[in-house]
Amino acid sequence: MAEHPTSRPAAAAPLAAGALALLLAACGGGGGSTPVTAPITPPPPTTPPTPVFGLALREVASGLDTPLYLTAPAGDPRRFIVERPGRVRILASDGSLRATPFLDLSGLISTTGEGGLLSLAFHPGYAQNGRFYIYYTDKFSNIAIDEVKVTASDPNVADKDTLKRIITIPHPQYTNHYGGLLAFGADGYLYAGTGDGGGAGDPNGNAQNLDSLLGKLLRLNVDNPMPPLYTVPPDNPFANQDGKRGEIWAYGLRNPWRFAFDPASAVLYIADVGQDQREEVNIVSAAQKAANFGWNIMEGTRCYNAATCAQQGLTLPAFEYEHGANNANGCSITGGFVYRGAALPELTGRYLYSDYCKGFLKSFLYTNGTVSEAKDWEVAGVGAIPAFGQDAAGELYMLSSAGKIYQIVRK
Repeated sequence: MAEHPTSRPAAAAPLAAGALALLLAACGGGGGSTPVTAPITPPPPTTPPTPVFGLALREVASGLDTPLYLTAPAGDPRRFIVERPGRVRILASDGSLRATPFLDLSGLISTTGEGGLLSLAFHPGYAQNGRFYIYYTDKFSNIAIDEVKVTASDPNVADKDTLKRIITIPHPQYTNHYGGLLAFGADGYLYAGTGDGGGAGDPNGNAQNLDSLLGKLLRLNVDNPMPPLYTVPPDNPFANQDGKRGEIWAYGLRNPWRFAFDPASAVLYIADVGQDQREEVNIVSAAQKAANFGWNIMEGTRCYNAATCAQQGLTLPAFEYEHGANNANGCSITGGFVYRGAALPELTGRYLYSDYCKGFLKSFLYTNGTVSEAKDWEVAGVGAIPAFGQDAAGELYMLSSAGKIYQIVRK
């Protein structure tokens, strides 16, 4: 550490013996003389220690059945929690968990393998039109995306009779890698992240197949009142191309369980769960079309199951980590959000994530194409973390497989 600019000066040189004798003689030895004292040098000013900023987790709800997502409509103080068996619960602004579900579709949901009710997205105009969208696996283990409306007379209960199928995506043979997130972009379109169809290594080659909706990020216009209830935005990269599905926005994904838009930077973060060795976060401009994130040619920044591979045209991850021996570093990334709330300004702009096997809370900063300030916030004891949540104020939450919800707060 550099010496403080006002640190103590060097002591003055001692007086010569003769000078000291003259000084004593001048004093005359009389009792009325004023004694000579050395001046007192004041201590240097001290710099106050830099305040230590840390994060902690505050429990805000418990007793839930496998919570997988938390979200809220714009400007709404309530928090809506997705439970895997098929219910959506409301955590009220006073902190109470409403006993009556907002939505209960447990009779329509398959929870085989990695299936279930996986996420929910409120339409940007929800306050006016009452529409929201759910992503789940149906009784045939297909991926289903449906539209539902809130009950006109009760804002705390959805109207099951308004349930309408937007799209069905066949998911034959395997019961893993469903993806699972819905989110509206700043462009007003609905984005959906689908898994590659399951099985180790994408045996059916879905992620690189542009005629398949599996292993993709889809982009849909759901503001279409007549069947079909969605249309392909005309600026989608493969719209109206033979042998290619127009719904596709990006591809080459294994299991994009969670992704997030950062509206402040117009950047898209996709946490893609790895196969055996590496977990990755793909980061691109939200406007970038037809990005190929490499699966199953690559796992992270390495060729998958091959010594070499053709990487031309691939968008490689901006951030990754290895599982390590015995999954010492983790085994399945849980993507979160870029913090844009007001309660923790020191955290602004940082992307938070976890790992299902380790339950940690970590973050990094992404600016100008570079990842920096990687940090482990050293929270512990919350169990496996399947998902994060974000409320209408931009505050973030961690969801535990033990049925608890934790808000990320100042330590």
